[in-house]
Amino acid sequence: MRSTPLALLALSLAACDGGSGGPDAGHDAGTDAGHDAGTDAGTDAGPDPDVVVRSCEEVVLPGAASAPPRVEGWPLLFAEPRGEDAVFVAPAVARPTFLYAGDTIVRVDPRGPSGFEVPGLALDCGPFAHGVASGDPGPRAVTLWTRWSAPPGAPDRAALAWVVATDPAFADEVARGDVEARAEADFTVHVEAGGLAPGTTYYYRFTDPSGARSVVGRTRTAPEGRVERLRFALASCSSLFSGYFSAYRRIAERDDLDLVIHVGDYIYDFVDEDERVRVPASGEVEDLVDLASHRRRHAEYLADPDLRLARQAHPWFLLWDNHDLERGLPAYGGGVQAFREWTPVRPLAEGAPPDVLYRALRYGELVELFAVDMYLFQRRDTLSGSDAPSVLGSAQEAWLEGELRASAATWRLLGMQKVFSELGPFSGWVDFGEARSRLIAQLGSVADVVVLTGDSHFTAFMDVVDEPTREGARYDPATGAGAVAAELLGPSISRGNFDEQLGPGNERLLERTRAGFVRNYPHLVDAELVSHGYGLIDVTPERVVAEVWYSPILAPADHETFGGGYAIARGGRRYERARRASPTSSP
Repeated sequence: MRSTPLALLALSLAACDGGSGGPDAGHDAGTDAGHDAGTDAGTDAGPDPDVVVRSCEEVVLPGAASAPPRVEGWPLLFAEPRGEDAVFVAPAVARPTFLYAGDTIVRVDPRGPSGFEVPGLALDCGPFAHGVASGDPGPRAVTLWTRWSAPPGAPDRAALAWVVATDPAFADEVARGDVEARAEADFTVHVEAGGLAPGTTYYYRFTDPSGARSVVGRTRTAPEGRVERLRFALASCSSLFSGYFSAYRRIAERDDLDLVIHVGDYIYDFVDEDERVRVPASGEVEDLVDLASHRRRHAEYLADPDLRLARQAHPWFLLWDNHDLERGLPAYGGGVQAFREWTPVRPLAEGAPPDVLYRALRYGELVELFAVDMYLFQRRDTLSGSDAPSVLGSAQEAWLEGELRASAATWRLLGMQKVFSELGPFSGWVDFGEARSRLIAQLGSVADVVVLTGDSHFTAFMDVVDEPTREGARYDPATGAGAVAAELLGPSISRGNFDEQLGPGNERLLERTRAGFVRNYPHLVDAELVSHGYGLIDVTPERVVAEVWYSPILAPADHETFGGGYAIARGGRRYERARRASPTSSP
């Protein structure tokens, strides 16, 4: 979304508010966590190091072989015994970084010029320069991903070995095999690692024909049966050019996540003129018009160490959106193929259409998670028995209806790209009233649904209700009675919010805009218009708590701020009105 609609809407909402500060629905919209540079570890400040190395150099810890220390300061970095010593390879960093291995303080410096015009980028060490990832976990299998950086003159295919273990030292291997990296898939590989146990954390890595190893990845299978607690991160709108990916680093550092859900705009196809934070010195960014250009953008994104860490640390469940690919171009401008190549989505079944990404994951008896694609299939069909346009397309509509009807999980989470609730021009369903009403009726026929969305670059907690502003609507804004579900619009990882597009010195206008939102949309429980970060969905059999965590974007930062949260009780179908002042867990 370009800047002008946001600015105009802010003026419109502020005018509708009549200059009043409006009701206080929680977080102060004048507090811009996205503009707080915070603690910047990108300087040389810090403790006096015992060892100084550059990215990808070995660090030797003398006499530590018998009990190799855990390396703190970088997720999933492990020391291994070698003779009497323990060693580890310093990670690829874009700024000076401090690690702590027992009593040894190590400072890792960048290798030198990164070769990238965009600040903050550094490729990983060795021939697996874009790291590793996992995704779409089931109870007994998970998809593993990597890319082999073929050296000059290499053949158009190479055999890679992969291994999965229950421990990061790979003493307890549970699965291994070979996979072929091919030039026709841009040397990306996807492995369906099976024979695993439900609800279990695993470690994995790849080895190339020369014996070089990738970094160690961590993943987790979905559980079976009764489950007491699950935690999911919600991400969207990650513009490399609009700011730093500190939120991805914070996601990587959490040890309590079962899955990262990304609901679209994982890559960006342009630089917004109001958000030129990390742009090439030339000011030019390549247009994404074909398969080759999409592949290059994915590769550029994975030169960001924070994104690589988030993919390395947890399994992912992804959707695409309009910045990932263009539905109006032939073959989607190459975006569908590049997205499937460069992300850890489950490989296509033989004969399946490549543009079908809607799917479901089951997390035992507690959660069924649906990825609903409301971007690619708009207006392809009309609704059954009506001339009104469809949003999901007839095949996906039938699939979702059947899945919802058959689901026996305690909670159903629906992830989709754009806002589902009525929210003016921010609702992706604004032009599809009949389709939206039909889906709301379906949600009303099942219990305990939470909708997870992105795209709009601000935070909103909303009750899902059909026509909440209609006179005589059976909905009580004070309690939420009459809603069928709850929705969390998560913040953007880095893409601009209202403050970036309105410019500095508009704090009062931002306050009035937020008050106008609350006044005009009675089902809006709370909103925050300026901060960036991710959502956290904490699920137990009794309730779901939706939280937000905010990180600065204008400079690398090593802290985050809890932005509040709201609970949905089982059977409640709406947010409880008490804003939670403390998180369900500390990161």
